Amino acid sequence: MQKNKSILSWLVLSICFLIFISSVIFFVQNKDNETTENLNVTLTDVGFDTPITLNCSCSQADFAKYTKILRKTFKENNKRFDQYHAYKNMNNLYTLNHEAYKHPVQMDSTFIDCLKLAMKMQSENSQFDISQGALLNLWHDARENTQVPPSDEKIQEALNHINLDNIQINGHEVSYLDSQLSIDLGAIAKGYTAQLAKEALNKAGLTNGYINAGGNVVLLGKKEDGSNWKIGIQSPDSSDALVQYETKKATCLVTSGDYQRYFTYKHKKYSHIIDPKTGYPANYVRSVTVITKDSGKADALSTTLFCMSVEDGKKYLSTLDYDVQAIWILDKDSDVSSDLETKDYKIITTDKIKNRVTLVD
Repeated sequence: MQKNKSILSWLVLSICFLIFISSVIFFVQNKDNETTENLNVTLTDVGFDTPITLNCSCSQADFAKYTKILRKTFKENNKRFDQYHAYKNMNNLYTLNHEAYKHPVQMDSTFIDCLKLAMKMQSENSQFDISQGALLNLWHDARENTQVPPSDEKIQEALNHINLDNIQINGHEVSYLDSQLSIDLGAIAKGYTAQLAKEALNKAGLTNGYINAGGNVVLLGKKEDGSNWKIGIQSPDSSDALVQYETKKATCLVTSGDYQRYFTYKHKKYSHIIDPKTGYPANYVRSVTVITKDSGKADALSTTLFCMSVEDGKKYLSTLDYDVQAIWILDKDSDVSSDLETKDYKIITTDKIKNRVTLVD
């Protein structure tokens, strides 16, 4: 009997000891998991033909949660706004462009929201044009396949089918009034998606760090140490930063440039940003960076301004009822007065941010 009691006591003590050890291990593991540190991840498999980077300070556990949000948002929208591929159980941009003239196509709320924003931006300035899909397809084929500019005859024909009024929205249904109409959301979809990701991450509790979606930079909050954000803007002819923009605010910066996607034919560069008025690549500036709170609007505005002279761009920005700033980079031989200069470039800024833009040493 005494022996059985001793065995029972030993078993109880052993179980208590195991529970104690397990508790210590669990506490240590979770304590380490809750330690705040600066973390960084670059996703290369979420679409939009660009790596997507998230940098922030948080625990490992929270970082895994935030990365999952970022991945889900970009992967879903990459399918939603894909104009080259169809997907099961989803009406996307490919579906719309192939079926909307035949019959109205039911689209989801996120797509309709982006489409309405794009149409609003176009109604305010026709240099941003989502109805020029047929024209952009010509230049996409030239850039990706033939390396030869499309004929002027084909360009003029495509220009005949650019008309925002031929896109009809009724609730969640979209229809086209022109059989040759094709929508292209490439100048807004990535910025719009980055904005959705920002809002989802903020809602999940992340209020520091940034997203960098291939040049679309979204600041998620103020820097934790209270210092200024310093964002470099790339030189048109190298991967180095040419100028630096400094701010405390959580804002968005989107750059459009002639160096991002282009081809060369007979020693002439043809960039991917097409002026919807001429049908040919815009060549007013080398790059323009737009700074404003909404990444979707910034994306659209950077394309708009790229297709305008600096003077016209400044006039247009002055008509907007929300704060938008811009930085233009031009070649040194451009006939435009500059705020900053290097041996190769002129840099012009909107008045409000002149003291926040500096040359990178």
